[in-house]
Amino acid sequence: MSNSKAISAADNQRPQHQCFEFVSHQLEGHALRLHYRLTGGPDADQSFCELLSLPETLPAPNPADPLIQALLRACLFSFGVSYFKAALPKNILGPAISSDEADFWNLLYSEGMGEFYYRNGLPIPDTVGFEALVDRSLPSHTLLSAHRSNHERALVLIGGGKDSALVAEIVRESGIEAEALSLGNSPWMECSAHASQLKLHRIGRQIDPALLALNANGAWNGHIPISALIAALSSLISHAAGFSDILVGNERGADDANTVWEGREINHQWSKSSLFEKQFQNWCSNHAPGAPRYASLLRPLSEIRIAAQFSKCKNQLSAFTSCNRNFRINADERPARWCGKCAKCTFVALILAPHLSDTEQLAIFGQEILAHHDNEPHLQALLGLSAVKPWDCVGTAKECWLSLLQLHRQGRLPASLNPLVSLAPNDLTGLGFDQAWAEEWHIHPSPLLSAPWQTRLHAYLNAH
Repeated sequence: MSNSKAISAADNQRPQHQCFEFVSHQLEGHALRLHYRLTGGPDADQSFCELLSLPETLPAPNPADPLIQALLRACLFSFGVSYFKAALPKNILGPAISSDEADFWNLLYSEGMGEFYYRNGLPIPDTVGFEALVDRSLPSHTLLSAHRSNHERALVLIGGGKDSALVAEIVRESGIEAEALSLGNSPWMECSAHASQLKLHRIGRQIDPALLALNANGAWNGHIPISALIAALSSLISHAAGFSDILVGNERGADDANTVWEGREINHQWSKSSLFEKQFQNWCSNHAPGAPRYASLLRPLSEIRIAAQFSKCKNQLSAFTSCNRNFRINADERPARWCGKCAKCTFVALILAPHLSDTEQLAIFGQEILAHHDNEPHLQALLGLSAVKPWDCVGTAKECWLSLLQLHRQGRLPASLNPLVSLAPNDLTGLGFDQAWAEEWHIHPSPLLSAPWQTRLHAYLNAH
């Protein structure tokens, strides 16, 4: 897809506000309200209130806790991207922050929104105005003296797909006390958590209807770094509940860009990347010390290794789906399990196929996704034969080539796809292919993951 303004309506229908204000956060028991306002310019002022329903199955955060206050501010700033993008105002108002905080939030609202800017045909700003909130008298590091609990207790973020399901399996076998958390009400999240015998806690999210109305009338709209929002909110919830670690399932391929535009990488998975994870860990260390450690347990692994390991989790094979249409807000728009017609379905079918029997594949997908003629454009884009990688959480072109070539070696590649084999990069065929497969299999070190969880990950892989 080109960087055309395909998402938004005519320019003259968009909000023309000049200022975005982070008004306040309001915590009452398990209800968290985040207040924002668009002001200035020819349009009438517009106020918003996002309502987040925290799990009532966990203790409510204590507003008197200074660390809770720091994490509440992180929620206020991170969830603000949904409302800021409607008008992209030039000025920002809000609570005072230090200069290094301004750098973090500018990064989230600029590079973290790279796909949004690209697909709307907009230049990516270096900053969006958080400098205006900087108070030079504030220290760059917070004065909080909280310490993370020595008692290990993990909170696994469940998304309903194979990656978080594998994390849940690794955590379950580690013997560490653990529970699960999800945003939304998809039944597949419950299925995945249940398969790993983890108690699931759910977060409810209610976007202000005023924003939905603006979107319907032509406001700027598009992809946001949703995992960054979940990172902030899960940190708040997990600290209140006494968890020491928040574990997610982002692999090393999440660093792979979809395209390069005007010299800048555009990455659909930016908020799942190692860059974001490192920046968020740094923010917590500096401004919320003692907060649970947020880290990806799968960061050292390629999608090939993840698929191979997940294929052995027989208890999970009937309990997951990775098709994003299953997680739409409107339940009536969700497929039974797989739509079978999108890039994500195509990728998951491709990456798992070398490690599953034909019978297992049919039981999971209910159809032969790779054999569908309509999915060939998705497959070509996944293989890097198109200008832009699919706008989805999918693996690298190399990982996709290696999986397709492995199927060909197994004699299991659909006949209609055999012509693609001749287009494979030279270094991925023959002996080079074997070497490349071994490289993708290799575990890369990850300084973002704590030493104990590095050890447990290796123990799990060695045992399976």
